Amino acid sequence: MQVGNNARPRVHQNVLMDLARRILSGEIPAGSLLPSMQELSDELGVSRSAMREAIKVLSAKGMVEVRPRTGTRVRPRATWNLMDPELLSWSGPELDQRFLTSLLQCRLLIEPGAAALAAANATAAQLAVMEDAFHRMQNAKTLGERVEADLDFHVAVLSASGNIFLEQWGSTISSVLLAAFRISTETAMSGDEAFSVHGEVLEAIRMRSEQRADRAMRRLLTVAAKDLHVGAKEVKKVS
Repeated sequence: MQVGNNARPRVHQNVLMDLARRILSGEIPAGSLLPSMQELSDELGVSRSAMREAIKVLSAKGMVEVRPRTGTRVRPRATWNLMDPELLSWSGPELDQRFLTSLLQCRLLIEPGAAALAAANATAAQLAVMEDAFHRMQNAKTLGERVEADLDFHVAVLSASGNIFLEQWGSTISSVLLAAFRISTETAMSGDEAFSVHGEVLEAIRMRSEQRADRAMRRLLTVAAKDLHVGAKEVKKVS
């Protein structure tokens, strides 16, 4: 029986994390070959089978490519599954600025339109989910509670758009958003403003005002850019 991500033997998990972090940090740069299986096994003090399993996982995430008689080569970052929850956890407590800027730009292209669609299409039940998430943000006692409620709010807006692709995107990107929300909330200089603008988004959707919902979501993402220390110039590229 194949071992799942959360039930891997500790040795295998440690080897996997070690190799992944070397690649993510650039210690082993894209295009370079990993040491041989035997060299890695000797260096890390693990069996060749544990090494093979770790390489197999990294390959499945798009980080390395195994070629017979050539070896294992690190693939370009563009091929990595950057939204994979495990890969995010290996990135450490902070995501690099290019990642955060790219994420924000993507959200600016998608979420204002999704909010406008939600204003047109949200059902009473979907509005109730948004309202619940908003109130949980307001009453959160811990950072974790605030971040989870924030994520639930944005995913609820995407789901309420009535567009099956936006709904799927919300589910796919949730782990990335969670990591970004944790960073922005920890470093926020505008916590009250961010909460207030969440309320504006909710009210615009409740009042069925598509233009107001679009504008409010753009304002909310501009506040997020400030908290993530993404410059206004980068925001303007897509706003």
